[in-house]
Formats: sequence, C-alpha cells, structure tokens
Amino acid sequence: MKGNKKVLTLAVLVLLLAVCFTTYAIYRQSTNGTGTIKAAAWSVTVKGQPITNNFTFGLSDITWTTHTGKNDTIAPGDSGTITIPVDATGSEVDVLVEAAIDTANASLPDGFTATVTSGTNGVATIPYAASGMTTNVVITVTWTGTLEDTAAKDGTDLAAQGSNLSIPVTLKARQKLATD
Repeated sequence: MKGNKKVLTLAVLVLLLAVCFTTYAIYRQSTNGTGTIKAAAWSVTVKGQPITNNFTFGLSDITWTTHTGKNDTIAPGDSGTITIPVDATGSEVDVLVEAAIDTANASLPDGFTATVTSGTNGVATIPYAASGMTTNVVITVTWTGTLEDTAAKDGTDLAAQGSNLSIPVTLKARQKLATD
C-alpha cells in the first residue's frame, strides 16, 4: 500500500503538472476598419465676389436718409446707409460674419461717422440652410452739419471739399462654433 500511495501521489503530481503547463484554447478574432467622412463645404461671397477679393462701394451704394450733396457727392448734413450683401449659400455650417470700420485711420472730416448698424455689435449669424444663406452688413454714414457748427468744424468741412473720403471696412467670415 505504501508503494501504491507513492505511485498515486506521483500520478496526481504528474497530472497537476500536465494541467498547469497545458495551453487551453481561447477564441480570438480581430478586424480592421476604414471609414470615410466628408468635410463640410465652405463658400462665402461679398457683393457677389469671393470673400478673398477686396470689395468696393461708393456713393451710388448709399441709400440716403438726407442728401444735400449733388453730382455724386456727400456734404455736411448728409446721412444714409450702405448695404453690403454677404452670401454663404453652399456652406454646410453656420457662418458668423463680423464687420468693423477703422475710422481712426480713415482721415475723415470732423463730424463724419461710419458705424456698422447690422447684427449685434457688428456680428451677424447666418444659420445653415439648404439654400438662401444670406445676410446684409449695413453701415450707416453720417456727416453732421448744422448752423451751430464751430469754426474748427467748418474748417475741416471746407478742407474736405473735392477730396475722396475713404471708409475702411473689414469683413470676416468664419464658422460659428458651439461656444459662440
């Protein structure tokens, strides 16, 4: 019996070793995938031209509220609005349009103001639509002039006569973000 116990213990030990060192089968599989996504389209024009082009406007683009200047001119006491169409049709995102006027570098006479009066603080949103993604940037120009003007203002008004007045406008269009 003693010999049988040794044989049995040895057999159990060999069986345990065999179980410990035997590899069990594990089902394993893998795959690779490739997906494609399409980037949204972007298209913005200003006055019918790509936004990358410079645009111009003149007196014929002003809708006058008051107009005393003749022969395509502006004079003290005149005011009106300039409407600049911005078209983002073809874009596949919401578009934010920002307009700013650099009147500090414009060399305009005393009492002449140009302000962006569309949007909120010069910023307008064009929400995505399948067609008709447009907005207008509206600039109000005013050249004050009254009988109570000072001699200094009268002097700058007279100094401006016959000259071309330049109103520098910057329009920026960008995708509207969720954080805007």
